Amino acid sequence: MTDKELEEAAVEMELYADMAEVAGVEDVAEGLSTIADAEAIEEVSRAELAVGASDITHGMDELAAAERLAEFSEVVGEAGILDVVEGAELLSASDDIESLSAMLTMMGEDDLNWGMDLAGIAGQIMVAGDVVADLDMPVLSDFLRDRGDVLRHMATDSIFEAAATSSIAAALAEAGEEVGDLGANEVAEGLIRMAVSDELELESDILAVEGVLDVAAGLDELDASVALDSVAKDVAAEGIAEVAIGSAELGASDVLHAAAEVEEEAAEDIAEIALESDEFEEEAAENEDF
Repeated sequence: MTDKELEEAAVEMELYADMAEVAGVEDVAEGLSTIADAEAIEEVSRAELAVGASDITHGMDELAAAERLAEFSEVVGEAGILDVVEGAELLSASDDIESLSAMLTMMGEDDLNWGMDLAGIAGQIMVAGDVVADLDMPVLSDFLRDRGDVLRHMATDSIFEAAATSSIAAALAEAGEEVGDLGANEVAEGLIRMAVSDELELESDILAVEGVLDVAAGLDELDASVALDSVAKDVAAEGIAEVAIGSAELGASDVLHAAAEVEEEAAEDIAEIALESDEFEEEAAENEDF
């Protein structure tokens, strides 16, 4: 090849080398940008992973709390039902006591009336005995006085029994009222506990729903994290490939630049040899003329 052809080849190689260098720089820059995008996607993936794990943990805590509330609600509800049952039994007992008190009151009044009747009869018999005594009938008089005294004692005992029965009836009435109050309090406490149990059950259900939703959201976030991680790896691989292509293009550019330099040096050497050959021919021609 002539020195001119070598120079043209060198210029062409330099052009290709420059093009390869520009393409290499662009591909490396694009690859680095793609890798940066992959890192950003990976950061989002890690954030989703952390949020998902947090939501699942929170959801599991809510489900555990809901279970504990449900158990407590059941215990409180059972205690409330027991209180209502006991209160109803006490109210029933109170009614029975009040009925017994009323019956004893009536019995006391009957005993009092009977005692007063006996006392009246005893008085009348004793008066009759006194009259008979004045009529000089001592045997009949003694008999009537004796029977009157017996009836008087029976009247006295009946009146004391009436008083005792009335006292018992009053005590029973008071006890019945106290038992009734206790029963009413038990029923009220039972109803309150049952209402609290319903509120706890409702709160337990709400917590359970929130827990399920949080766990579901956490699982979705974990799936998103996995998907983003896969995308980040694909994008990173694409960026690495672009950097590799760009590096190869830069390497080819260096090779082409080196080859162009060799071509230029070869062209310069050929031109110098040709110049020396022309000078030698001119000297030879001059020597022949002499």
